[in-house]
Formats: sequence, structure tokens, C-alpha cells
Amino acid sequence: MSEPKINPLHELIKYLTYFEELGYPWLPRYREFSFIFNRENFGLKKGDLEDLFNQISRCQSCFLHRIRKQPVFEKRGSPIDLMLIGDFPSKEDDFYGVPFSGPLGETLQKMLLSIGLKREDFYVTLVVKCKPPAGRLPEEEEIQACKKYLLQEIMLLKPRLILALGNLPVKVFLEKPVTLSSLRSKPFKYKNSMIIFTYHPSYMLKNPQVKRFIWEDLKTFRKLYDETF
Repeated sequence: MSEPKINPLHELIKYLTYFEELGYPWLPRYREFSFIFNRENFGLKKGDLEDLFNQISRCQSCFLHRIRKQPVFEKRGSPIDLMLIGDFPSKEDDFYGVPFSGPLGETLQKMLLSIGLKREDFYVTLVVKCKPPAGRLPEEEEIQACKKYLLQEIMLLKPRLILALGNLPVKVFLEKPVTLSSLRSKPFKYKNSMIIFTYHPSYMLKNPQVKRFIWEDLKTFRKLYDETF
């Protein structure tokens, strides 16, 4: 008589449920076992993000495609539980094709390190993928043209926590006009994700007085992180 086959995923769920029933709010995710939590094992196909990246690269939905050097988006294909959303590309981002390049990226890294995290822990993306001309803000048409890509990123990756920087993410997730100052540091639920809104690091560099507000928001994010993982 042959032994019954064991379903590893079923056994893993039973194992995690057992610890949940014992009252443990989280379990450590050791690097050696990180492959277990890869979203590819839970329905995300490798080609899904690649297809989305190709769509963004070919996009001509608004005026910005005519003047960009290249669209700016996270080129990592591996799913991750944390997402960071910025506003729109800087000139350095436009040159390198990577969000938060140059000095702004260094500032962002310092912000994250202050709460024991780092940029590499996040899937980093932007609301608008192409740089507006002459340093102007993206227009509503341009925000709407890119909105679908951001929502697809969230749908595919299913991040548990999102740190949203600046005013543009507010426009994406809330249809009615709302100020960032009224939203910041208050967890906002979007589908299966929790979002913390705060000021963009570029705004902080021009307005140092908001630094303490960002610090408060980052601590709130860290608290959510500790409660979630």
C-alpha cells in the first residue's frame, strides 16, 4: 500500500494556522525559506510583470511619451510585500529609468533606514512614469493615463503595506479632493493593502519643518510593519 502524497502548500497552511491559534501575531521569515513566500507559488506568473513592463515601455497614452528619455518604473520582477509609491520622475530618474535615482534616492534610503528598513525591502514605483517638461507638475490627463499601470502593479503584487509619498498617490486612491495633511499617518485600506501617506522627500528638502511629520508617519508605518510580519 503506497503512502498518501503530501501537499506541501496544504501542510504549510496548517503549520501557520497552528501558530496563529497559539496567539503568535507573526513568524520570522528566514532568508533560507523566503522562496516559500514567493508570490509565484500563490498564482503570480513570471510573465505578468514583464508584460506590464512592456506595456509601460510602449505606452503613448499621453503627451509625455514624446519628450521622455524613457519611462521610469521598478524593473525587478520578484514579488514583494512592501510597496513604495512616489509622485513622478526627476531628471535623474528620467536619465537612468529607475525611480528615486540620484540624491533623492539617497535621502529616501536615509528615511527608511531610520525605521530599520531599506529601499531594497520595497517594490518602488511612481504614479506617473514619465517626466513632465521644465519641472512642471503632471496634468490630470497624464495622471489618469498612468493610473491604470499603478493599479495593475498593486493587483499583481498584492503588497500588504504601502508607503505613499507626495500628493499624486492621494489623487489616485481618493476620488474627492483631500489634503495630504489630513490623511498623513492614518492607515488607509485599499483592497488587501494598508497605505500610509506622507510627504515626499523632495518636499521635505524644500520645507524642513515637515521633517518631524514625516518621522511620525514613518514610525506609524514601522508599527504597522511589526504588527503585520
